[in-house]
Amino acid sequence: MVKTLTFIVTKGPYSSEIPYTVLKLVKAARKKNVNINLFFYLDGTFISHHKQSPGDYPNVQYITHDLLKKGLLNPKIDAIACIKCTHARGITHGDDSFKEGSAYTYEGVIIGGLGDLAIWLKNSDKTILIS
Repeated sequence: MVKTLTFIVTKGPYSSEIPYTVLKLVKAARKKNVNINLFFYLDGTFISHHKQSPGDYPNVQYITHDLLKKGLLNPKIDAIACIKCTHARGITHGDDSFKEGSAYTYEGVIIGGLGDLAIWLKNSDKTILIS
């Protein structure tokens, strides 16, 4: 039986190594045939934001995109960005242009809420909060 691991990520890219560490853990877990849920919360919502320009740093958005493309097949990788957090940071707009369940960026991250996280937590074998 395939296990499911949920990561809750609250730190954004380029201010710490946390996003890179999470993505390395996701890659390693996927090699062990583990399904992954990524919940981007607070500044973690910047991880897959499509307007990054990090200069000399590795672009965490591209790394996330590559992992999500590979996760279309088993083992699965799904990602949700908190709707309130994206609105508060100007990533999405607090109007009708973004609704829960809508596409967030071309990486395959969707807009969701804490209700989605609750479902993931209930159905996961393990949860890791990285903050």
